[in-house]
Amino acid sequence: MASLSVGLAPLRLVLRTPLSTAAGSHRRRDGLLVRIRAGRHVGWGEAMPLPGFGTETLPEAAAALQDASRWLEPFALPDGTAAIGRMLDGQALRGRPAARHAVESALLDLLGQDAGLPVSRLLAPGAAASVAVNALLPAEEPAALVAQAHAAVQDGYRHVKIKVGVGAVDRDVARVHALREALGAEIALRVDANGAWGGAAEANLRALAAANLELCEQPVAAADTDGLRRIRGQRICPIAADESAARPDAARDLLGPRPAVDLVVIRPMVLGGLLPALALARAAHARGVGCYVASSLDGVVARASATQLAAALPGTPRACGLAVGALFEGCEPDAYRPVRGRIPLPERPGLGLEEYRA
Repeated sequence: MASLSVGLAPLRLVLRTPLSTAAGSHRRRDGLLVRIRAGRHVGWGEAMPLPGFGTETLPEAAAALQDASRWLEPFALPDGTAAIGRMLDGQALRGRPAARHAVESALLDLLGQDAGLPVSRLLAPGAAASVAVNALLPAEEPAALVAQAHAAVQDGYRHVKIKVGVGAVDRDVARVHALREALGAEIALRVDANGAWGGAAEANLRALAAANLELCEQPVAAADTDGLRRIRGQRICPIAADESAARPDAARDLLGPRPAVDLVVIRPMVLGGLLPALALARAAHARGVGCYVASSLDGVVARASATQLAAALPGTPRACGLAVGALFEGCEPDAYRPVRGRIPLPERPGLGLEEYRA
């Protein structure tokens, strides 16, 4: 079998409107595309670090990928997903989750093309054909939020999400209740505090309780597992771990012996790839904890691999946070654009990005 040939290219994504979160404002995203060739096939990967979630920095990812491009080239394509995992875990990508994600994605893309199967079916033979997604609404003022929500519903979305914790809780209460009044009871509404609420989390959630939230992501700091468990015990609304899921020993801390959360947000970029992300999702499912996949504000290659993972999740996952392409300038229709609130997976091998050109 042909040896691997690796290429790297810079990738910059600029948001149409800055996205404000409790962790800071995002105006652009910078990363790297990885292209691995094996014979006539090309596999794609993307490293889009998000240090605030625990990944390496972009320079660290670039250095790791430069090293990977050298040690990968003598290898042939591994003969299965387990072999890919063993190869990458044995190399110098530990502590570099975004870089590992990129290499693993490209290898899984190649493996799927070689086997004539989409990546989702490499991961789970009974993978779904499409994935439900939520609309992320970036506006900060209630009137603008309501307008964005109406547009999302017109486009077929049944789940919407907003960021909270950026300003005073009274402001978030006004925003959330304006959305619920405008959307009625049929549309699921979720909020993401990005760990900002701390000791006020329970009181803040009670102030929002009348809006009948679908869930709240990360109401307290990532390290505050006891806080997550305490708030979950109040049963105000389902609680999801996001930043907490990226911490070392997340599975042990969040899932046992008594689960601290109702749901785990699975971010393959942060977790080091699809294979470790799927392992966490399966561990959560075994403990009766739900999960769903989210992007890290990244490009179409990373969204492609994340959607393939989402289709392979065990159980019945919630709507995923993968409908972010339209947030970026110059966004063109791609194989992973949502259609009526769902992303249909391409019926092609690998990631199905035959038309992709860097």
